[in-house]
Amino acid sequence: MAVVNQMSPKNVEDFKVLIVYPNLPLMLIPSIAIALFTRILRDKGYAVDLFETTYYVSDQKSTSESRMELFQARSFNITEEIGITMKTDLLGDFRKKVEEYKPDFMIFSVVEDAFAQCVELLGAVEDLNIPHLIGGVFPTNDAARALSFPQVKTVGRGEGEQIVLDVAEAVRTGASFENIAGIWYKDGDGTIHRNHQPPLVNLDAVRPDFGLFDPRRFYRPMGGKMFKMIPVESYRGCPYACTFCNSPAQRSFTKSEGLGNFLRRKSLPVLRDELREYVDRFDPTFFYFMDDSFLARPHKEILEFCDMYEEFKVPFWFNTRAENLDVPTLKRLKDVGCYRMASSVECGNEEYRNKVLKRKITNEEIIRRFRLILESGIAFSLDVMVGLPGETRDLVMDSIKLVRSIQGYDALTVSIFTPYHGTTLRDVAIRNGWLDKDFICTQGHSASVLEMPAPMLSQDEISSLTTLFPLYCYFPENEWGDLRRAEAMDDEGARLRKHYGEIYARDFLGMDQDEKFARTVASFGGGGTGCRTNPKDEFRVSPSRLSADEMEALM
Repeated sequence: MAVVNQMSPKNVEDFKVLIVYPNLPLMLIPSIAIALFTRILRDKGYAVDLFETTYYVSDQKSTSESRMELFQARSFNITEEIGITMKTDLLGDFRKKVEEYKPDFMIFSVVEDAFAQCVELLGAVEDLNIPHLIGGVFPTNDAARALSFPQVKTVGRGEGEQIVLDVAEAVRTGASFENIAGIWYKDGDGTIHRNHQPPLVNLDAVRPDFGLFDPRRFYRPMGGKMFKMIPVESYRGCPYACTFCNSPAQRSFTKSEGLGNFLRRKSLPVLRDELREYVDRFDPTFFYFMDDSFLARPHKEILEFCDMYEEFKVPFWFNTRAENLDVPTLKRLKDVGCYRMASSVECGNEEYRNKVLKRKITNEEIIRRFRLILESGIAFSLDVMVGLPGETRDLVMDSIKLVRSIQGYDALTVSIFTPYHGTTLRDVAIRNGWLDKDFICTQGHSASVLEMPAPMLSQDEISSLTTLFPLYCYFPENEWGDLRRAEAMDDEGARLRKHYGEIYARDFLGMDQDEKFARTVASFGGGGTGCRTNPKDEFRVSPSRLSADEMEALM
């Protein structure tokens, strides 16, 4: 029997758990996973506290700061508008917290970007020998890699609701870890033990408790206004198979473990009670639905959701796919409070999008579906990705042309592809020699980490095109020569970026979404983008950009 726990048994009320949340700087929406663990542990009588890293300065800019600099978000000052002052001594403050609170057990919930920070935090208190559990997307996708770090002793794979309770109880009672489902752990001589997986959890069984979070964490700008937001999970998993995303890996994981279908939805009565608790307890002014694709559910259920939600009338946001959009449904959602939504096109080249990204939709259908959002009266933003494996400048320009053909969006998010563990395109990049197989994504990547040969994009080209992408979409083609010159990292390039960026910030991002939408409707037929693309010039059919061999290397 492997012995990893030699603590003397304690009464539940005397047993302290510290939940640690390594987070990206100023990623303001509170974590649902942390809230779930808080509720589960409190309900069992444990003393629970929280340490999170959201307010600590990092070497990298926060996501919100980067979005503003890249012309992707309206300007706001987090110190003035929310009252948050950034801290600097992360490891020192964590050590102090642990020494003062004296936890018997620590839980870390981490995404891949924050894993390095998690290891640093563990190292700062390693001499105190406090049992810990690390869970999240990264340990699930590569538990062996996580355990290769000497500071890491125990990881949870898959959903954590039952795992955190089982491990906490084992630590409290001094029991062995060998029969705890869902964990991998190292014993005293470093041997890794791989336990079997538990059944999938019942989403209706536990309601999140956000009570440990600083109240300022609920405030976030949206569409040019500040709201008090509560994140909501109504749907776990994603039915799609996009190769740039690690959500499909969750389905593959549960299937390979014989656990069944990872895709599950909360029942509407349970969701209704959850929303009611939030309203009564926190008085939110906004609900932020975190589902991967909110409308990827039976149409009847969407209408039932609307009927249920009418009692709240709290504005809300969701993310969805263009394939799921129709005017009657969107108008009904707007009637009950849908304030804003986001959807992605990722890449404007049909062949690349369909074959490499596994996004099976035509440009013509994307253009048509987004026009339906405009007709519904809901404000929306677009998401696009740059620096995908095998991507060339021509492919990026295809994306720009497609975005210019979409009417009515009032914000554009341009992300650099990040090769997370669990994504198909990470494997593609490794197989082609563009990425080291041991690479772990770290906080706030502001540049591509792929090293691709010409004519594929270099890292510098990816950075420049990411910065200029919204400007190419906004300004007419007769100014593209200046924008191409603005890509250069010299004085003249900086002058042109400043010149065009100031115009864009003033004329496109300078209004809140309500003002923006009113102007868009007034000019309907010309579209909501600055270039006012003529429908006859819409980018409905994209050319083939890659040879059969090049395409094969990406699939």
